[in-house]
Amino acid sequence: MAAELLNQSNTMSYKTEKEAFVSNLNGTTVAEIALVNASAPLAVLLRAVVIPWLFGQVYNRFNIGFRFLVDFCLLVLPTMLSVTILADHTIAILSGGVSMVLSLLVFNDRHSSPSKPAQTQSNPSKPAQTQSKPSKPAQIHSKPSKPTQTQSVSLQTILDRKLSETVPFVTNYRAYANIATAICILGVDFHIFPRRFAKAEMYGTGLMDAGVGSFVVSNAIVSPEARGKYRMARSFSGKLSNIAQSVRSTAPLWIIGLSRMVVVKALDYQEHVTEYGVHWNFFFTLAVVRVLSTAVLQFTGAGMSGLLSLVLAVQYQFALSNQGLQEFVLHGSDGRDSRRGFLDANREGICSCWGFLAVYFAGVELGRFIFIKRSTVQQWLMGCVQLLVSCGLFWVLLVLCEGYVEPVSRRTANLPYQLWMMVYNIQIIGSMLLVDLVVVIAAELRLLKREYSPRIWGVEPTTGDSKDAVPTEQQLPDWCLLSAVNRNQLFFFLLANLLTGAVNLCVDTLHTEPFMAFCIVFAYMLQLCNVVVVLHARNISLKFW
Repeated sequence: MAAELLNQSNTMSYKTEKEAFVSNLNGTTVAEIALVNASAPLAVLLRAVVIPWLFGQVYNRFNIGFRFLVDFCLLVLPTMLSVTILADHTIAILSGGVSMVLSLLVFNDRHSSPSKPAQTQSNPSKPAQTQSKPSKPAQIHSKPSKPTQTQSVSLQTILDRKLSETVPFVTNYRAYANIATAICILGVDFHIFPRRFAKAEMYGTGLMDAGVGSFVVSNAIVSPEARGKYRMARSFSGKLSNIAQSVRSTAPLWIIGLSRMVVVKALDYQEHVTEYGVHWNFFFTLAVVRVLSTAVLQFTGAGMSGLLSLVLAVQYQFALSNQGLQEFVLHGSDGRDSRRGFLDANREGICSCWGFLAVYFAGVELGRFIFIKRSTVQQWLMGCVQLLVSCGLFWVLLVLCEGYVEPVSRRTANLPYQLWMMVYNIQIIGSMLLVDLVVVIAAELRLLKREYSPRIWGVEPTTGDSKDAVPTEQQLPDWCLLSAVNRNQLFFFLLANLLTGAVNLCVDTLHTEPFMAFCIVFAYMLQLCNVVVVLHARNISLKFW
């Protein structure tokens, strides 16, 4: 009996120690997080350049297992290193990556040299063959010559080049939102993950504070409202029907949220109560925001999403600063964090839904901008410039709000947090778009061969193009790791949570050596990505709602 009590005491103390390990933190700077995020678009660029340089046209002959390992090392590993064992060397990582890309583009003549033209003169070693067919050279010279790959391409020709309607940078952005989150939710339990990247207690900007906001924006930019596929019902009964449909579509989130709550309580698993509350969690927030957004937009229309975001953000911040809501969220109804009753026990999760709803509306407006019909490189370059300029404007507003209103708080999802989420996500989206355009332009300039480099933005054939041009399907191979993650996002995130729980139940994460900790995170991400790639290869989408 004494041994059982001692074991229970040790278990309780270890749980308390793990909870303290992720509590009372203050985050880092927005600038450092922006640098860390730059590793994602750089990895996409590195993949587009390295694969043709290393493998050339033989790359597509490799089996999917080998290509998966190449994708994992080029796309996932840099981000994993940037937030764990090499977190203090972010600038060195970025500098090395940029230098490698530039070097490979400059010296990548291995595959960019023109193919050898057909022989038009007799071969001394085979005189009999050349003399038996004297008409061949004449036929060749009679045809108009085609421009070779070494001929220069005018800037205007490149700018006028038409791109396909696909938007690969959106897929890349959404996939990386899941990949980075999966790395962080397990890595945070080890010492190799810097404490400044973990969630801040009250105020601050930790890398993990951006998780839920990124998922909200990620869902918003591809919503029917953002893509112009939203149809507002005319009758009141039709509006109610659409809202009910929204509730049904979020059923997996409600089920997963309830299941997580039950399992955490049953296993007495460590939890950071001040994140969302006693019973609330991430999945409930996503579900509530989706249902509320549908209900509001049924009566206002998607064209009002930007104005709705502004009005809701200002009113919510006013309630926080002037109506006592902030005191309630941070300290409870009695000021002593007693958590009596359901609302008081889950005040962070419930109240922050209004802030995340404002973020969602802003994300819808961002998506509406992204899916404006554009067809040429020049039009997309202008869109990229507009995105990066808007990112700068949001950054200025963020600095002003932090100076004159209050610091960023993910716990309350206040106005500065909402502005930071727009800075954070627009930076990644704009960078991903810029990378795609850089790769397209590099291919047009023959710095790399389009048919050898996977996942180049599809180029529509124009008059005068060779009939032998590589089709879009080969330019955008569907087996890319990012496509696999994007296809089964919810399953990927759910599996990441399950594997994270299993590792924490089986491994003493607080006392694991750095090398072993990194090996565990590496194996976890490898298995996680492998599962979704296998599903993708088998054309399986785990979506039944």
